[in-house]
Formats: sequence, structure tokens, C-alpha cells
Amino acid sequence: MKQLTMSTIILFITCLANHAIASVPGKIFPSDGASNDVFGYAVSISGEFAIIGAYGNDDRGSDFGAAYIYQQINNEWKIVQKIVPADGAESDNFGYAVSISGDYAIASSVDDDDKGSNSGSAYIYQRNIDKWELATKLVPNDGAASDLFGYAVSISGDIAIVGAHYGDGRTTNTGSAYIYQRNGDSWNYITELYANDGDGNDYFGRTVSVTEDYALIGAYGDDEKASNCGAAYIFQRNGTYWNQISKLTPSDGAGDDHFGFAVSISGDYAIIGALYDDDKGSNSGSAYIYQRSGSYWSG
Repeated sequence: MKQLTMSTIILFITCLANHAIASVPGKIFPSDGASNDVFGYAVSISGEFAIIGAYGNDDRGSDFGAAYIYQQINNEWKIVQKIVPADGAESDNFGYAVSISGDYAIASSVDDDDKGSNSGSAYIYQRNIDKWELATKLVPNDGAASDLFGYAVSISGDIAIVGAHYGDGRTTNTGSAYIYQRNGDSWNYITELYANDGDGNDYFGRTVSVTEDYALIGAYGDDEKASNCGAAYIFQRNGTYWNQISKLTPSDGAGDDHFGFAVSISGDYAIIGALYDDDKGSNSGSAYIYQRSGSYWSG
């Protein structure tokens, strides 16, 4: 038998290690998945936990919805809990938007009817050892039919934000976003955010992202640069107050770019999608990155 050299053994071990690392992420799908569940429509990850929405899940009724929480255990992602709201109903579409941060997760029922048909709601869950338990259900006091509260959600630390881009608080479909803050075991409503220059059909709140001190909110229907060019707004927390500090619009924006259709913020950076930008052909799309310097955000 041919003896293996030390270099051959090292190469073999390296190949095995690389293969193991490459296979860690894996492909996730629920054992109870079914047609039209749309598992994976919304996803979020934080540390060793991930949450995945399946708003078309029918286990409790047609389009009742569900969300699944997975945990990375021994280099494998294993399901730890399937979440469905106790007070949910058919066509609520629970799990339409999801976000997770540390020991807290938020999932929305965008078509919940508590404040009128399709007014929307969102549920916050807290991890208690190996179980995720309902901490609170968020329903805005001024919610109304067709607001779609919960179309977008984000959670970070002790702050949660929920968008309602069809809200008519200022004018038709101007949109808004609601900030909630955790105090102990309670999540308290803090404020409702509007764009200072918001107008009808701006759809402010269609996308949201939050850190503990900054919130980024998209308004893809904003017309400042051109019709439906879009915009995004940054708010900063000062105690319990959230103040608009910047409106971002692309210097090369054009009509129907829908800048702000997707947003994310982390640390000193923000990224904003313009899915119908035409730089590489019709609707080829683009994304803009902005960096914070003091209170100024520049791209």
C-alpha cells in the first residue's frame, strides 16, 4: 500500500475542512411546507438565530400565515419553533415582514383587521431559554382600514419600527412609520414618524430599517427629483424624540426609479435600492450607499 505523505494528509484535511465550511449555511425549508406557503418571502438573521416568514401558510386557515425560527447548532441550522398568533385569522398573512435582533423578533400580520379591513398589526416575541413567547401585539391607536401597518418591520436592541405606507394621516397614501421602545418587559409606543415634506402617494414607510439611534425610511413615490423617483429619510433618536435629520435623493435620479424601495442601515452606513434605475438597461436597477459623518449623510 502506498504511504501518504504529510503534505498529502494536510491537503486532504484542508479539503475536508473547506467542504464542511461551505456546507454550513445549507438550504432551509420546513418539514410541513406546502404549495403557496411562500416560505422565505421575508427573512432576517441575528447571531445564531434566523426568522423566516411564510405568509401563505394555511395550517390555521387560508393565508393565515406563519413564521419559523431557526438556530445554528453544531454548524447546522435547526428549527426551534414555528410561530403563529393565537388571535390570527384567515387572510391575515402573518409573517409578511419579519426582523430579529438578539432575544427579540417581530413578525407582522399585514392584513389583520383589528382597526378595519387590512389595517394590519405586528407581534413581538421574546426568547425565554429555548422558547419564543409573545411579548406584545402592536396595533396603532390611529390605525384604519387599508393602512397595511406592518408591511415593513425592523427591530434593533430596544427599538422597533413598523411601516404603514398606505396611511392617510397627512393625505392619501402619504404613509407613516411607528416607533416602539422596550422598557423592561413592556413595549411602549413612542411616536409616529412622517416625512417633513410628505405628500400624497409618497408611500413613506414602504420600507424601514432601524438601529438603536437611527431610523431609515423609504418613500419610493416621492416626486422631488421626478415623478416616482423616490427618496429616503433618516431620523435620529434624542431621548424619546426622533427628529428627521436628512432626506436622501439620488443626484442622478430619474422618473420611476423608485429609489427607497429597499433600505437598510447599520452603524455609519445606509444602503438604498432603486430597482427601476436604467443605468444598465431598462429597470436594471441600482443601489446607493451613504456614510455618516457627524450628523451629515453623504453618498
